[in-house]
Amino acid sequence: MPLTVAVTGQILIHGPLDLSGEEQREVMNFLKADVTFGNLEATVKTVGAWPTKTKTLHLASTEALASVRQLGFNAVTHANNHAFDLGPPGIASTRIAAEASGLKIAGSGANIDEAAVPVIIPGQDKSLAIFSVDLGPQPDINYASSDRGGIAPLRMRRMVTVPSAEFETLKRIVGSLGDDKRAAARAAVGYDLGERPELEVFGTSVAIGGEIGARWTADEKDRARLITGITAAKAAGHLAAVAIHGHHWDSNWKASPDWLLDLCRGLIDDGADLILGTGAPVMQPVSFHRGRAIIPGLGNFVFHTRRSATYDEKGVDVWRSAAIRLTLVNDGACEKLELLPIAVARPPKDGPPQGPVPLNGGDAADIQARVLANLRPEDRHLVA
Repeated sequence: MPLTVAVTGQILIHGPLDLSGEEQREVMNFLKADVTFGNLEATVKTVGAWPTKTKTLHLASTEALASVRQLGFNAVTHANNHAFDLGPPGIASTRIAAEASGLKIAGSGANIDEAAVPVIIPGQDKSLAIFSVDLGPQPDINYASSDRGGIAPLRMRRMVTVPSAEFETLKRIVGSLGDDKRAAARAAVGYDLGERPELEVFGTSVAIGGEIGARWTADEKDRARLITGITAAKAAGHLAAVAIHGHHWDSNWKASPDWLLDLCRGLIDDGADLILGTGAPVMQPVSFHRGRAIIPGLGNFVFHTRRSATYDEKGVDVWRSAAIRLTLVNDGACEKLELLPIAVARPPKDGPPQGPVPLNGGDAADIQARVLANLRPEDRHLVA
């Protein structure tokens, strides 16, 4: 039997949702699948925990997680920039609350082994191993290690290339400021670890190239850890999904950067059967590689932001999205993709916040066109 998988945009939730309406039930019916998961961009409120940032905290109640389960989710991913809002105690509380609500959680943990391990959701014939990783940029303290709680990393780094003349100019600037000598002194006593580039300008690695440009690469250890996990999951007979979250956005949030799509294709080449991306709070088009779905960004599903007025004023399309249901055959290829355009659940004004509801008419047609805009002709038959 094929495996059905339903996915959504990010779940940035603070409190419980009112899911009693007919339209909310329509969304819940669409999400019925062997596996239903999305990115939980929140931390459960934790007594005595100290905020790790001075800007925006997204804290969820345990009742909020119960609503996520009621919507039909059986797993959430948690490697994102708000998972560490209350530090390791928040990570622990969120995992406990998720499990108590009937949700499996991937991407965060008491150490890197727990954060990196996938959750396994069984289907009738196949199971899905769900990995969750964060692309950054984030402070290193947010990432789990052997002796510290946090989230699972797949840190992306940018190498800027410039022609040789500009390279020499930048090198002189760094030398005149003394940055190169300061960096060498720190490295000599082990304060800065790891291989250093020939030239680093204000925290950015620079190399000689034919023109001004940028190359993005994943941290080798992070990638090796993820690929080892995918390989083990496939060897055990599971299909593999990778949830990626990142904030290296292009200026046009509706477009997926080329390097991100290259990363997704590479992960599929290394064994992944499905990629689900979150980060930018707007939708981006889906595509396929070797018959596997790449969903680089579905925007939001629940979005209890405190900046609603700002998004509305600037005309940022954060309130329309889609849920997607995939049918995967036994080798992991996508046999069918179904789409439900939705109106995202907003922060409440009066009373309990409503759950997401379907879009209709021109809004629905616009969202469907946007999601499918980049499909190749040979892949269009996959869309139901």
